[in-house]
Amino acid sequence: EYAESGRNIVLTRRPILEEEQRVKKTELKASLKEGMRLKGKVTSIQNFGAFVAANGIEGLLPISEMSYSRVGKVSDVLSQGQEIEVVVKKLDWENNKFSFSLKDILTDPWDIVEQKFPVGSFHSGTVNKLMPFGAFVSLGDGIDGLVHISKLGGGKRLSHPKEAVKEGQTIEVLVEAVDRQNRRISLALAEVSRAEAESAATIKEFQQKQTATDSSMGKLGDILKKQMEKKRS
Repeated sequence: EYAESGRNIVLTRRPILEEEQRVKKTELKASLKEGMRLKGKVTSIQNFGAFVAANGIEGLLPISEMSYSRVGKVSDVLSQGQEIEVVVKKLDWENNKFSFSLKDILTDPWDIVEQKFPVGSFHSGTVNKLMPFGAFVSLGDGIDGLVHISKLGGGKRLSHPKEAVKEGQTIEVLVEAVDRQNRRISLALAEVSRAEAESAATIKEFQQKQTATDSSMGKLGDILKKQMEKKRS
């Protein structure tokens, strides 16, 4: 503003700063794309995630994007000032909101789930959630499997999984099926599975012995029958 023949002059840098920001924003929009990998620094730790400054922008790294495994506290994974590499998850230039992912850099554990948890293998896991239809068990590395309620009672009918297991309990399970495409693993209690296997083996052994006995008795009967026929003749 210019008034009173120059005795009253008001200056401002705001239009210049706004223009600089506009130019910078235009340059950033041209250089940054979703899916890019950037090196940045953690500027703030929050309960819901961490803010990261990278390539001229500051964005949020949500706690859900830090690992395939469940993260209890952000401070268990990151610290303020730590330098990390992230993937640009979302760029909202209109609202100046940006989000990053650390998980997208890591190898998806479901890509190798069939090698690490093959059908028929036994593993130790932690019960992390109970539902009316079964218990979800964490096998580690972000892999959860389901023990259906029908696999928990050992032949006994249960009204709820809590009658057999509880959240936080460590149990041994058997991998019965793996569906990598739909990210599902079907599990059974190892103790129950072993008992059923032993029972089936016992029954099979008995049946084999019974078949062998019946076969022997049949042969002995044929011999006696032939001897009786010779005496008569």
